[in-house]
Amino acid sequence: MTNSYLPTYFRTAAEGADELLTVAESCAELRVSKWTLYQYIHSRQLASLKIRSRRLIPRSALRALVEKLTIEAAA
Repeated sequence: MTNSYLPTYFRTAAEGADELLTVAESCAELRVSKWTLYQYIHSRQLASLKIRSRRLIPRSALRALVEKLTIEAAA
């Protein structure tokens, strides 16, 4: 059974959906402090969105940041 009737943010990553993570989850994924994560957000190196008072980060934005930093480190 598929969950195609569900909005994208409720689908699993296995179905190709772009999961939205909280700041705490994003910090855990990147293994960085909250301060460092906000530095990436404020410098526009990490895309995020705000829904009311909640700051959410797409998992694809985390992947893009890691790829960017990996390329910069190799240069």
